[in-house]
Amino acid sequence: MLSFEWRELETLCDRLSDLRHRYAAAYRTKHPGLVDALKTEIAKARRQREQLVRHIAARLGSVAGERRYPPETVDHRPPDRP
Repeated sequence: MLSFEWRELETLCDRLSDLRHRYAAAYRTKHPGLVDALKTEIAKARRQREQLVRHIAARLGSVAGERRYPPETVDHRPPDRP
């Protein structure tokens, strides 16, 4: 499922880039209604991206934690000899 989340992040980043380009064009044409609407959409996309990044980071941390071995199985000291 993590690969789906990465694709979703890529899609969100692409959308954010597109919104920024549209915002710049609207700003240049001095279209205040469109500028305000795009500001709102940009803020929403940024919040979604930040949420998704936190979610992916938490998932990566939990996966990394699952793959660690307990300390007693990592002990590589030679056995004591009588």
